Amino acid sequence: MALSKKVVLHVLTLITTICLSVTVTASAQTQTPDRRAEAERLANSGAYAEALRAFQAIAAANPDDVTARMWVARMYEKLGQPEHAADVYRSILATQPQNLDALIGSGTALVALGRLSEAGDLLSRAEAIAADRPAVLIAQGHLHEAANRTTLALAYYLRAIALDPSNAEARQAAAALRARRAHRVELDYDFQKFDVEPAALHDTVHLGTFGLNGRVADALRVFGRVQVQHAFESDEQRVGGGIEWAVTRNSEIRIGALGGIDATILPDKDVFFGGSVTRGRARWGFDVQGADFDAATLWIFGPGVAIVLPRSGELSIRYYRGRVTTSSTSGVIATDTIALSLQGHVTTRARASVGYTHGIDRLDWLTVDRIGFESDTASFRVGFDVTPFASIEGGYDFQSRPDSVNVHRAHAGLIYRF
Repeated sequence: MALSKKVVLHVLTLITTICLSVTVTASAQTQTPDRRAEAERLANSGAYAEALRAFQAIAAANPDDVTARMWVARMYEKLGQPEHAADVYRSILATQPQNLDALIGSGTALVALGRLSEAGDLLSRAEAIAADRPAVLIAQGHLHEAANRTTLALAYYLRAIALDPSNAEARQAAAALRARRAHRVELDYDFQKFDVEPAALHDTVHLGTFGLNGRVADALRVFGRVQVQHAFESDEQRVGGGIEWAVTRNSEIRIGALGGIDATILPDKDVFFGGSVTRGRARWGFDVQGADFDAATLWIFGPGVAIVLPRSGELSIRYYRGRVTTSSTSGVIATDTIALSLQGHVTTRARASVGYTHGIDRLDWLTVDRIGFESDTASFRVGFDVTPFASIEGGYDFQSRPDSVNVHRAHAGLIYRF
């Protein structure tokens, strides 16, 4: 009898344990989909940081949950951290080397990091697995666009559109690349007014610029420019042009010259050379420019760096050393220029920038009244892409010169691509 009681108690204990285990398991199974649904809701609402933490918690609880780890990598990409995204994708590929989404994601992250050779290997594997998948073709397009093989990149985007005509990402990428490759007509108007005595300096200055920039090949563009200025009861013009050459996928140079026609305030001759090299998020550059006026000669040169920021922003810092010689002095006037700017997208189509320059500003519009001394200029610009092929911009500059001379400038521009 005692034995029977022990058996019964044992059976009851076993049944209770099983019931509790089933209850806990069911509860966990109920909570996991709820946690995943909430994490996906956060991701789809744009709360990427919160979504990242939620998916990291899910993946930590179950390291074999590849779907959660894929979401972690995507959130890193959304947050502008492709290096972390690449690490997560690599960990997935270590156990699932044929995982197509991980191959595409890893290739895309490596393109953002500038590691194009590694990205090419992964995306070639992805294309071998699914050559008819639009996501693969779009990723290949981004790769070749980053390598400045724009003709091949456009072909990939068009193949993706042919397979899926409603694919918005492929259509946007193709339109943006067509605009980048297109010839451009550039129209600019600048208005300047002095706030100083004597009254003669209250005269306004008007400058109109017409530019044409044409694509010769994937790596080569040529440009021409005409400027007409009315200032202090004088009309002046100058014309010229040059080339823009992408020597490699990470380096480019720009060379040009403008010549004045009966110019006094504008330079008679204006030559410029610039080069840049991109390493990761940084674009390093060096510029040299020489301008010969009737009464003075300016040489200005110096380095600069532009840092790509998350969410399509950019911070640039430039330094120029200037040397001015004039017919009225026997010596050389040295100038130092520091230029800072911060720009970024306000929306997909709208962008804005702010800048500060101590020294000679607007090297694209040098005038004899702005060299030989150091001024302070604050600037603001806004731009809007009406379509991928038409953009407008506007801006305002306030410049403080020595002896309490203040200058107000307004700028308007139009770019049309065809």
